[in-house]
Amino acid sequence: MSESGASMRAVIMERIGKPRVLKATRLARPQPGSGEALVKVHATSVNPVDLMLRSGRFIVRKPMPHILGADLAGEIAQLGDDTGDWQPGDRVCACFEGLGSAIDGGYAEYCVLPADQLIALPEALDYQSAAAAGAAFAAAFQALVINAKLKKADRVVIRGAAGSVGAAAVQITAARGAQVIAISESQFVGELRDIGADIVLEDAGSDLARQVNVATRENGANLVLHCSERLDLDESLDMLGAGGRLVIAGALAKPQAKLNVMDLYLRNLSVLGAYGSIRPKDYESLLSSLARGKYKALIQAVMPLSQARKAHQQLEKSAGFGKIALVPDAVLEAAKQSENRIPIT
Repeated sequence: MSESGASMRAVIMERIGKPRVLKATRLARPQPGSGEALVKVHATSVNPVDLMLRSGRFIVRKPMPHILGADLAGEIAQLGDDTGDWQPGDRVCACFEGLGSAIDGGYAEYCVLPADQLIALPEALDYQSAAAAGAAFAAAFQALVINAKLKKADRVVIRGAAGSVGAAAVQITAARGAQVIAISESQFVGELRDIGADIVLEDAGSDLARQVNVATRENGANLVLHCSERLDLDESLDMLGAGGRLVIAGALAKPQAKLNVMDLYLRNLSVLGAYGSIRPKDYESLLSSLARGKYKALIQAVMPLSQARKAHQQLEKSAGFGKIALVPDAVLEAAKQSENRIPIT
């Protein structure tokens, strides 16, 4: 049971700005209220939304200092009243709208969460994989399945396919039997094919729409999912066949765009946004698929939580392929000691 007055290590931001505003410090450990659980964090991950909140492109919806982290995995340390059937020691994960923006997130050793937002972690799934998959797969599922109504017969173009949401979208689309045309930097061709892309196009040049048209045998795509910072709206719409859907699944560096309304009208095109929390049962299904090996959590690096600033700097320079998982320093140290322990016979 957690003790009142105990402390914890966390990474906070006291103002918006560059990665240097992230500060490793020690805070009072929060206490759960009614309907809440205190979770000991075993892993979180760095998501694009963390960088946008830190830099001020998204608004932190609570007073500073603030703790980022849009997903986490860990175990219940303490429960408030009215928390249902949860028990201390239960392995859980969480990823929902508001985590890391409206309330403190996973960049800490402990986090207080609404008990009704907790999802049981399958035994076959480790904490780091669950955290690395969390927000990325949730966002991709929301965009593809909930908003775009993905169908098996669809021809799907994924722009920004090497990013965390894009790579999750490749896997979800492939698993549902639709054709996957991934657009990304050329160095990630092999990785994208390994996770289910049928065709990979380099994100360069001025003829991407023509290449998509060739790849779809002159039919055009049924769906274009945009996960990239850069948006060429006309180009994405040109990739679509009649009745196609363009789904925006991420905040854009330059969100203003011109739109040819006549093009939408004559070809019956749709432009959709994709933001919000997926249903708990859908999140449970995603985790179950990860545990069974149907999907793969992509981790490019595991770093101590105290190095969150370095992780942000690294991602701003080059996103890489896969997520950076952040693990509290004490958890990493305990794992290291366990590996080095000599069994007594």
